[in-house]
Amino acid sequence: MKTADRARIACLLAWLAPGAGHLFLGRRVRAAVFFVIVLTTFSLGLAFDGKPSVVDRRQPILSWLQVFANVGTGPVEALARERIFGKLAYQLPPEDAGAEPHSDVGVELRRRTESPRTPYGTAYLWTAGLMNILLILDAFDIAMGRKP
Repeated sequence: MKTADRARIACLLAWLAPGAGHLFLGRRVRAAVFFVIVLTTFSLGLAFDGKPSVVDRRQPILSWLQVFANVGTGPVEALARERIFGKLAYQLPPEDAGAEPHSDVGVELRRRTESPRTPYGTAYLWTAGLMNILLILDAFDIAMGRKP
């Protein structure tokens, strides 16, 4: 298998499940540790009423970066988002741009914002995604032979 193909597969697997890229590359212990760390961090984020980020037209750059951090966790993030909002919502609906939310997404975001644990939970969710993005890059470097 070509090095570039191996790197692509490792990156895709690493995004699909934390640690899966390292497992594919034969790094079993690292894979298990990374899996536990990322999913524990993500689970703590959910347990602390973490707020999955949505793109907000009022803060486009910051909100895109926050969504990017969330999506870094992989498909598990989409499953959690589906459970929290009742659908895959990645953008704040236009009717929620005012002071009072009207959509299910806006109401749930408001509820989570009112929880005193939300800042911690949200930080855990972002951290899990950003850690996994770094692990994807680590798997890429290993597959390309840049890292032993």
